[in-house]
This record gives sequence, C-alpha cells and structure tokens, in this order.
Amino acid sequence: MTEVILETVLDIVKTVPILFVVYLIVGWMETRADSVVRLVTTAEPLSPLIGALVGAIPQCGFSVGCSALYCRGFLGPAALIAVFLSTSDEAIPVLLANGAENWKTVALLIVIKLVIAIAAGYFFYLFVFRTRLSEMDLPDDEVDGDEMDDMNVSCSCAACSGGSLVSFSISRTLTTCLYLLITMLILNIIVELVGTETLAKLLLEGTLLQPALCALIGLIPGCAVSVLLVELFLSGAISFGGAIAGLSAGAGFGFILLASDAPRRSEAVKIILCTYLAAVAAGVIIQLVM
Repeated sequence: MTEVILETVLDIVKTVPILFVVYLIVGWMETRADSVVRLVTTAEPLSPLIGALVGAIPQCGFSVGCSALYCRGFLGPAALIAVFLSTSDEAIPVLLANGAENWKTVALLIVIKLVIAIAAGYFFYLFVFRTRLSEMDLPDDEVDGDEMDDMNVSCSCAACSGGSLVSFSISRTLTTCLYLLITMLILNIIVELVGTETLAKLLLEGTLLQPALCALIGLIPGCAVSVLLVELFLSGAISFGGAIAGLSAGAGFGFILLASDAPRRSEAVKIILCTYLAAVAAGVIIQLVM
C-alpha cells in the first residue's frame, strides 16, 4: 500500500510543471481575450489534428493541461477528445522497458492511436459538436456575476482575481494537484485491492467484449492504469485490440479535471462518452483485423 501511495504522489509531482506552464498560458490568454479568441477560432479547423499530435507525446500531464484549456474555453470538445484518444501516458516507456524488441509494437501503437484520434476528432468536430468556439462564451475581461452563476463556474482568472499571473498560476496548480492527489489515491488503492489477476479474469479473453471492458478500465483516471493495461497485454491476458481500446479511452488525470471544472457538465459527460465509444470501436475493428 505504501508503494501505491508513493507512486501516486510521484505521478502528481510529474504533472506540476506542465500544469503550472498551462495555467501561466491560460492566465495570459484571459488577459488578452479578444486577440486569443480570434486566434483560436481561426485555428479551430486544425484543432483535432493538433490535439492528436500533442496527445501522442508520452507524458500524462498533457491531458490535464488540455482539459484545463477546454474548461477555460480555449479548446474545443472534439480537439480534447483527439488529445484523450492519442495519449498513452506511461504505456510507451513501459513497453520499451520490457525489451528492445517492443519498439515495433510501440511504433504501431503510436501510429494507430494517432489515426484513431485524428479520424474520431474530425468526425466529432463535423457531426457531433457543431457549436464552434466562435459561437461559445469564451473568457472575457469583463464578466457579469450573474452570467458566471449561470455558467456554474467562478471567475478565478488572473485578471478578475486581482493577483499577479504567477500567483494565479501557482494557486490554480496547487489546488488542482491537491484535488488530483486525493482522487487518485482513492482510485489507485481500489485498483490495488482488486488486483491485476482478478481484472484479467474479468476481461473475457478472446471475445469482442474485451475491448469494451478494457476501455472501461481505461476510463479510470491515472497513469497507473496505462501501466496495468500494458502489463496485461504483455502477459497475454488481453489482445492488442483490447490494449488499444483501453489506452485510447485512458486520459490520465484529464477526466478528473474535466469533471470538476467543466463549465457545462452535460458536455463533459458527452466528451467522456464519445471518447469511450471511439476507443471501443477502434479496439473491436483491430481485434477483428489482427
């Protein structure tokens, strides 16, 4: 149990620099809302592609950072889904650490997840999330209190809080990390108590239901889940399709921040559901083909 707690703390510590930089950027954006709005709306058609490429970087903090950008109105839902689908957290380092021969698997994993993320991102961009950033209420320097109540969020940006950009970023980073730490400790302890052997027995090896079950496991927030899925794959407990489904549904700590800070909770649920369905579909197709 001590090892679980230590690993959870280390995972959170690794996200601190990324979160701090992201909140610095978010704070700067919010003090220059008009210019930023023009920029992000102009680049929005490319956002699923950019999101997929960013998510492919093997670092669990990027999904959290992109969730923060979405929650502050600077990233569209389809682009966030692309980030979630392409991210692999610790899967790539773990695969490489288990033998140099796994580099082919790593390359295939990255390429497949990029294709899934880009294809699904543009599908959701064109057919599901039709509201564009230009039509949304993005952060503004002057926000009415009643409007903020209607949005179910409180304005804590650097401009509205009256503090410096650095103090705003430190405060938001510490608050988010504390929330992540508490939540992840609870989830990781539950996974530890259940055990990997029990999970392997529940995953219905060789059936088309396995990707759906693996994707459900992938929805559990935290970098440890990606490690668990890789270990199950290397041990033969799950297929490559199951591993793809689980790793595509997994978004590190991104889901936690999305659930806690999203201005529109119904859209946050929709984002998570779309991520899950895309991951399952991809996993089933790969299991049938391979």
